[in-house]
Amino acid sequence: MPDSDAVRQRAYELSQSTAAGTPEENWLRAEQEVGVVHEYDTAERDLESAGMTVSRLPLEAGALWRLRLPRGECVEAWEAGTDGLSPPQEIAGLLDTVAAGKELEPMPPLVDDPGATRLREMFETQRKSLIAHDPGARLGADPENLHQHRVAARRTRAFLRATRKYTDEAWRTSLEEPLRELGHATGPVRDLDVLIEHVADEVAGLDEAERAAGAALLARLAAERDAARTALVAALDGESYRRLLMRLRPPPRLAQGVDELPLAKIAKKEFRRLIRTLEDLGRHPGDHALHRLRIKLKRARYASELAAPGGPEGEDFLADAKTLQTLLGDHQDAAVAEERLREIAARLDGPAAFVAGRLAERQRSRRATVREQLPSAWKRLRKSGRRLH
Repeated sequence: MPDSDAVRQRAYELSQSTAAGTPEENWLRAEQEVGVVHEYDTAERDLESAGMTVSRLPLEAGALWRLRLPRGECVEAWEAGTDGLSPPQEIAGLLDTVAAGKELEPMPPLVDDPGATRLREMFETQRKSLIAHDPGARLGADPENLHQHRVAARRTRAFLRATRKYTDEAWRTSLEEPLRELGHATGPVRDLDVLIEHVADEVAGLDEAERAAGAALLARLAAERDAARTALVAALDGESYRRLLMRLRPPPRLAQGVDELPLAKIAKKEFRRLIRTLEDLGRHPGDHALHRLRIKLKRARYASELAAPGGPEGEDFLADAKTLQTLLGDHQDAAVAEERLREIAARLDGPAAFVAGRLAERQRSRRATVREQLPSAWKRLRKSGRRLH
């Protein structure tokens, strides 16, 4: 007898084929071919959240549907024939409130591997964070909402990238593209949020005669942010973003032949890549090299978060990684601020151009201050990372 989970996985794979019919037709044929009982749910997994399961057992002249409720009650109903995937009314009527009119879809089988379970949990955490910070990101009154929204999307991308060797390519691609589109929409607003906050602090310290010019500069930046936010809200209203939130709900699909996700091994690999990047920096790395280091650091940090290292060694590494990431983020913010301020100064006249130029010059000192702190920070990270990995 074949392993039941393997049979269910094969049935799910057959159902996704586009070569010989609609997904529904393919799924029905797959059920009949392998004779598998499979669970159904809405795309948002509403039944699972409510502690219910709906399964369908295809038989020669029809199918047997089975609904199990949270307290163990079981309802079964026979469906004659093999057309369609909607449960009989005896079951559908009981699901009206829970499913809220949404169609049921065949769900990929869950695996017992701890790594796959952890990946699913982390995806769900990021999905909930995206939803929680969505209204605030649209409103824009508190920039931290957009920041946390971007962090959730960034973590999701990092988890996808770290596990790419072990997950289904089509499933991964279905998430990567909308995540890229989301990043393109949120990035300009976040950059301007950070720049405006920094410029406002700098303007507050100017002489009274220069503050009016500083206020004009801030007004120009605010207008740019308003335009970028309009594009952001349009993206959040778009179909791509809605599909992303929906696709994050089902469990990850592992690649064919993969039975487990070795998260500790993945985290070690990302740490080794980080160390190689550190060793190649040289004594006086340029801005671009430090930006690459920041990217590698985030990947190593998020891979370690995914692996959930325990004990003081894990806590030390994640704390040191966060410290270095903050420093590198400050350095990148200063580099972006200098570039933007110089661009604006070239387009302005009079006092506002002068103030923009002065503030641009200050970004060099800001980067120099960060660079003085970097050697000790990455020395601590290398030490704690080697103890952990």
